[in-house]
Amino acid sequence: MTDTPQLEHGDGPDVSPVGETHSFPSDAELSRSLMATSSSGVLSTLGAEGYPYGSLVSHMVDNFGNPVILISDLAEHTKNARFDDRVSLLVDTSHTAEGDPLVGARLTLIGRLNLLEGESELQNSYLTKHPYSADYANFQDFNFWKLDVERCRFVGDFGHMSWMTASDYCNSEEDPFIKSASGAIKHMNDDHADANLIFVQERGGIPKAKQAEMVGVDRYGMTFRVQSDSGNRVSRVAFPEVATEASQLEPFVIGLLRSLRNDI
Repeated sequence: MTDTPQLEHGDGPDVSPVGETHSFPSDAELSRSLMATSSSGVLSTLGAEGYPYGSLVSHMVDNFGNPVILISDLAEHTKNARFDDRVSLLVDTSHTAEGDPLVGARLTLIGRLNLLEGESELQNSYLTKHPYSADYANFQDFNFWKLDVERCRFVGDFGHMSWMTASDYCNSEEDPFIKSASGAIKHMNDDHADANLIFVQERGGIPKAKQAEMVGVDRYGMTFRVQSDSGNRVSRVAFPEVATEASQLEPFVIGLLRSLRNDI
């Protein structure tokens, strides 16, 4: 009986993205967009005995990406935060992933949790995002807290990960297409598979691609999962210019497709 060889992590065929890879958003931008579309995460605090304690919390973010949460004084995580304000918040996309949940993006924000006082605009924004919380927001033992981010760890997929500073994270912006991207992706895959193929064959670095599925779109361009003779690859196609408004999504995609069809 022949033993099956065990691969080391990182072995195997090259699966790095191809095409116009310079157009990928930065991890800081991806992180801000992830936080903008997320509504809950796992808050980890340190107990009196030094062990980490994880709990599920709802959140929103301020203009700099710092998470705001509404928690009870009676909760274990609140007691821990009053004892030691060092915390982390894990946010991920596993709830949207099919199959392996580790394929999706996730972000860990590390910093200090501080009681939020006198910032009614943030509190109102929180209640708008989480209207159910209005039932207990006025309870005396419930308070708003803000996590002031000091460091971030982003993981986009296997082999795609990075640390970033609070400055890089806080000074980045969420993508203008973030709220309409999922609908656009579904539309392209359901109704315009031929266009996806043109994009990756002409600009995505895989001229012999057999099938292409759009998996992402942002202000800089589009990302595809492609079937080819050399296996599955990720292909990147850049837009001619950087988008600044959500309304530019459709004209950017249609305009690029028309220009490529004219060149074929």
